[in-house]
Amino acid sequence: MSGRRLAMPWSVLALACAWAATAAQAADAVPAPASADPSAWTYTAVAGDTIIGLGRRWLADPKRWPELARANGMRDANRLATGASLRIPLAWMRTEAEGAQVLSVVGEVRGPGAAAVAAGQALAEGGELSTGPDGHATIRLVDGTLLRLRPASRLQVTESHRVKGAAVQQSGARLERGRVEVEAAPAAAGRPGFRISTPQGVLGVRGTEFRVFADAQLQVTRGEVLGGVVVFEGRPGAPVQRVTQGQGATIGGDGQVAEAVPLLGAPDVSALPALQEHLLMRFAVPPMAGATAYRGLIARDAAFEQAVADLTSPTPELRFAVLPDGDYVLRVRAIDARGLEGRDADHRFRLMARPEAPLPSSPTPGTVLRGGHASFSWAANDQAQGYRLRLASDAQFQQVVRDVTGLRQLSTALDGLAPGTYHWQLASLRANGDTGPWGDVLSFEMRPVPAALTPRASIGRTLAFAWDGLPGQSFDFQVARDADFNDLVAERRLEQPSIELPLPSGGRYYVRLRSRDADGFVGPYSSPQHIDLEACVRDGAGGCIRASDETLNLAP
Repeated sequence: MSGRRLAMPWSVLALACAWAATAAQAADAVPAPASADPSAWTYTAVAGDTIIGLGRRWLADPKRWPELARANGMRDANRLATGASLRIPLAWMRTEAEGAQVLSVVGEVRGPGAAAVAAGQALAEGGELSTGPDGHATIRLVDGTLLRLRPASRLQVTESHRVKGAAVQQSGARLERGRVEVEAAPAAAGRPGFRISTPQGVLGVRGTEFRVFADAQLQVTRGEVLGGVVVFEGRPGAPVQRVTQGQGATIGGDGQVAEAVPLLGAPDVSALPALQEHLLMRFAVPPMAGATAYRGLIARDAAFEQAVADLTSPTPELRFAVLPDGDYVLRVRAIDARGLEGRDADHRFRLMARPEAPLPSSPTPGTVLRGGHASFSWAANDQAQGYRLRLASDAQFQQVVRDVTGLRQLSTALDGLAPGTYHWQLASLRANGDTGPWGDVLSFEMRPVPAALTPRASIGRTLAFAWDGLPGQSFDFQVARDADFNDLVAERRLEQPSIELPLPSGGRYYVRLRSRDADGFVGPYSSPQHIDLEACVRDGAGGCIRASDETLNLAP
């Protein structure tokens, strides 16, 4: 063998020379170690590992193994000692897509192609969600990060994948417009944190809780940090800001990040009612210094994944309408002059507004009655199983004179009432016999019968209703022949909480009303209630005469 020469094919020799030249280039230019790159994964070498083999195994482009060698300061690409640590930039590694999951949906939420989205649905990397004026959606990303998208918003899942074999997940999103509340999953050292971009910049975290608002109209991004630290980045080259817990910052349309400022504290909700008994709910919090507006959200759960209402008010009174009866959580926060929203204050309450109290008809406020006899009448609430009436000598009902329950008709009479001022109110009964919310308090005066009384008949020619109202309120009152109020008989805008209408012809009529506050806020219509009128004949003056007309009265 000593006298023989080993022959090598030219192609193999050329490949070996090329590999040696590439390795020499890797040894000639050794940059700083990859420890300077936080988004890298560390691999511990085992016997038999080579840099080329690891490139084939881990890199999306195996031909980048020379860059991997340089990034780790390797002068000899052939040598990879057992137990050596090799840092591989995550951006170079092979990944496999794993979609996000929609956990909950309330209201209008649409996905790719404007298709309606349902809870439990997957959202692939690159997929978008858009919420309508009443839409809320909660999304869980591949790394466990939770995104709670609020109304009138559009968000894209830009990253949602795993690095093969490395137990590393990467997630990211873009908020084109609207608001999202982020609960970012913690990212270990050497792992990429969650990043969310907007048209104005990028907010990056390694596990914290914060809110982002991309204001499409003003072209500004607002961020509020509730825990940990968030890095705000504007346009490339502009200074970044580290915004800590309890602070907020903005990114303007020019890509500049404003200096962080403290968030407003949580409003005081300690005096808010725990029970609401009206369809129009009012929550008034004490005004806060520095607040220019207030935001209120209502949800069925404490995590606010089942949000059902979201509004902004220029005053510290928050008004919500038309929610089903049940248990809720109210979340209130103050908003400063920059538009940054402050700390949350949560308040649990119960709504028990149904069945609504019947609309009272008579006696109307200020009525003077005589002789100790009072007749009461009201409209019918189809949701009620009966009615309850109580009468008191004081407006606070501490001195109750009569309490009549189980009423099935739409009228009743009380006798033996002493002279004086009386206050009365009605409630509907639920199917289980419980009393629903009490209606408005009305009053009348009872006087003795005059010594010389010469009665004469006065035919009732009007249909009268009265209710309670707040100062400055006006009212919309409707009477219709159908419960949908398509066939209107009368429609009035009223400045006082009462109305008298000419008696219509016989039949069933439906009534409803709504209030308008002095600042222009319009409340919901009350549930339709009905009255049944007998057919009548008209007298010479056009009045309606009924034999059983309970509005017929005798006056001196």
